[in-house]
Amino acid sequence: MFTKIIIAEDIDSENLGIISSISTSTKARVDNTQSCDKTLSKIKEALQKNEPYDLLISDLSFDLDPRISHKITSGKQLIAAAKDVQPDIKIIVFSGEDKPAIIKSLFENHQIDGYVCKGLYGLSELKKAITEVNKGNTFSCPVSKNALHQKNVTQLDSYEVQLLKLLANGYKQDEISLHFAEKGIEPNSKRSIEDKIRKLRQDFDAKTTIQLIHLVNGMGLIS
Repeated sequence: MFTKIIIAEDIDSENLGIISSISTSTKARVDNTQSCDKTLSKIKEALQKNEPYDLLISDLSFDLDPRISHKITSGKQLIAAAKDVQPDIKIIVFSGEDKPAIIKSLFENHQIDGYVCKGLYGLSELKKAITEVNKGNTFSCPVSKNALHQKNVTQLDSYEVQLLKLLANGYKQDEISLHFAEKGIEPNSKRSIEDKIRKLRQDFDAKTTIQLIHLVNGMGLIS
């Protein structure tokens, strides 16, 4: 069974509930943090001491303290950073987010091991997730499992993600064309970029590019 677990959750009451639930079902040492930066720092420190964490349980959204400079601002970024420094760490997402595109992306692109939606049975499902992930299996709670089985969930390829991120950051189409050309990203002509944006607007039924950015950002596809 897992012997060392770290929880990234910014709400005190949620933290206490998770710790209590895990403590009653495992003998693992459980540490908790309320920010992504602190979580990553603890993971790095544990590796340096040759006492690595077996499992990271993380929310996806965090309230940020405006008095502090944050390098990592979301659970998705934390998961990527944690996997970068410790590729073998197991990860379970415990979140209120239930959008199919986000859940699918986390399993397919970030190689998480489990996803549990917060709610009435969230903590009991989290216990099941820990048991299954410890066995080397993946786990998804009933809500996330339904999301994973939904068909026709829109996904974006890496080119589309880069394009939309640049648009979200205020780049104009000619600036994107130049940026792509400098990076060797193709297609990079202004015409091809215009065509891609037009197609994405059709795919997401967005009347304007601003609405398109709002929609894909809300679905967590470019965050």
